[in-house]
Amino acid sequence: MNILLMYSTHEPSEAHVSRLKAITQKSHVAVAHSEEEAIRAAEEADVIFGHRYLRQVMPHVRRLKWVQSTAGGTDRLPLQMLRDKQVILSRCTLFSDVIARFALKLSDSLVTRKVDEFLRPSQPKWHLELAPLPSPKTAMVVGMSHIGREIAKILKSRGLFVIGASRSGEGLAAPFCEARYNAESWPTHLKEADLCFLALPRNTSTEALFDEGMLQSLPKHAVLVNVGRGETLQTEALVKVLRGSHLGGAGLDVIVPEPVSESDSIWKTPRLLITSHAAAHFPERGPAIEAFAERQLKQYLSKETIEDLVDLNREGV
Repeated sequence: MNILLMYSTHEPSEAHVSRLKAITQKSHVAVAHSEEEAIRAAEEADVIFGHRYLRQVMPHVRRLKWVQSTAGGTDRLPLQMLRDKQVILSRCTLFSDVIARFALKLSDSLVTRKVDEFLRPSQPKWHLELAPLPSPKTAMVVGMSHIGREIAKILKSRGLFVIGASRSGEGLAAPFCEARYNAESWPTHLKEADLCFLALPRNTSTEALFDEGMLQSLPKHAVLVNVGRGETLQTEALVKVLRGSHLGGAGLDVIVPEPVSESDSIWKTPRLLITSHAAAHFPERGPAIEAFAERQLKQYLSKETIEDLVDLNREGV
């Protein structure tokens, strides 16, 4: 068996490479440090861990059977190429709890206004102009899959009334939601949310879903947080709403389009906190991914069902 490693998150450790070889007993493990190396190694690869150069290597694969992505989403992967070559795909939802905790940190910072102190130049005086927002009582989680489940779980543990929203009104987050609504009804309940968390995948039904009308439906004091896909929220509409003094604040770990310079006008948007795709990052991420890949490989070789298998024939994938 030939294994190709091309993680976009970190450089594979030597110990990880050794463990993969030990699991398969008879295997060659290649580590791609560049697109060119990836393409060369992909020709003989049976398994690929990581998706850094996946789109580039797919035209060159000849015997590929399985790709283990390190991403939770699939919308940026060459799904049609994988279908055409009958390659199975699994994703990685390992860090949904990490992302959820980050989402709550964003909302907490905006509700309490604590973040304002960090964004100001150091000055020898106290800044108390911005009063904290009302303590949230109700939260809506839009997107009830892995990340949504973890967000809802934390919110419920804090005693908030949690509203779950998804296309079907069901999902992994359901056990942690006091109320659940499907795509036809959940927008009418935005007015109830003190906090609104977006944990949506990107597909034809979610693209630009949160427009100005949706944002205006939230209460004036509401806080919006997006840790799903940037394409699901219309950034221009959000900026307009915030500059119009609606919403208590917004925290974005994903944004489209991304600011390209320090002079971008979006940096001057009031009550807007932007982080740079930081939600899933933590010091032990690399070792955690490696351990997950090794566990997945053992299951694959023993013909057991691997975790986070993607149904490439499902609508919306």
